[in-house]
Amino acid sequence: MKRFSIEGLAIAMIGAALVAAVVVPLRIEAFRRAARDRAASVVELTGVMAQGVWTDEIVVGGNAWRGDFRHARPVLAVGKTTRLRLTSADVVHTFSAPELGIDPVEVYPGKVVELLVTPKMPGLFEYYCTTVCGKAHFAMRGFFEVMGAGLAKKAPPQPGAAYWLTAEPPAAAGTAARGQWLFRQQGCVTCHGEEGAAGVPNPNSMNARVPIISDLARRNFLFTSADAEAFARLLTLHPRLEGVTEAPRVPLFPVVKRQYLATLSLVREGRRSSRLDPAGPRPPLDMPAWGARLADEDLEAILTYLLTQGASPASAERPATGPHILKGD
Repeated sequence: MKRFSIEGLAIAMIGAALVAAVVVPLRIEAFRRAARDRAASVVELTGVMAQGVWTDEIVVGGNAWRGDFRHARPVLAVGKTTRLRLTSADVVHTFSAPELGIDPVEVYPGKVVELLVTPKMPGLFEYYCTTVCGKAHFAMRGFFEVMGAGLAKKAPPQPGAAYWLTAEPPAAAGTAARGQWLFRQQGCVTCHGEEGAAGVPNPNSMNARVPIISDLARRNFLFTSADAEAFARLLTLHPRLEGVTEAPRVPLFPVVKRQYLATLSLVREGRRSSRLDPAGPRPPLDMPAWGARLADEDLEAILTYLLTQGASPASAERPATGPHILKGD
């Protein structure tokens, strides 16, 4: 009986030792991790839809009406962990900072989402709202500034500031003028740049940047301003070119029509950006499905503006060998 008791005690002691060998290091690591988390600096950001901003100012019910919350530009340090506390003052937002390893995370009103970020290199790293949350959505971008040697502290200007407040032109101004207004007022300018001439970076996307569309006339085989204006007049008379099979004033009309309708379809239906690195983060900027927000009449107004403002002068020569499509166009 005593022999069995001694053996049982020995087995129990061995078991306890094994448990201690596994559990104690885990507990120590958990305490260390908790200590690091407590020591992390804290950055609090609140999404404000009406102003299109992630701000580090305090937003409460009594001041949420303000229109002058500053865009946050949190300062982080290489190798130092920072705790991000994210919340929303109004609607559901999605916060993303792909170059810092922050995948899209939904942020709800009245709830706090906490994330830990430890930058590995200095620089300016953009953050985004990636859910279309309201009229000022496309302005909900800013920069983390990660301190370190060789940091250029000047952030590039964001095109289209307060774009949603742009005044609507009178109807007499014409279709192209309305399209120019819609291009800005709907936020297209914030991604494609002024006049569509400077697409902004889109991290981990196949194209690296949002496409430049100031050359949309060329992409639609309208090689002179006279060609583009003739095509714009045709659109005014025949929206979506329904029933139009020929147009003597528009060279290469069958090709132009096919390309234009493909462009209109792309704008209407949208497109998700493809990952350059399949294992990397989602590119933050997608082409929205504008058909869900705007009528075809408005979409065609935007395309009319882009086609006519980007065409070459009437004296420009057309390609002698016919239209040439660049790879990827």
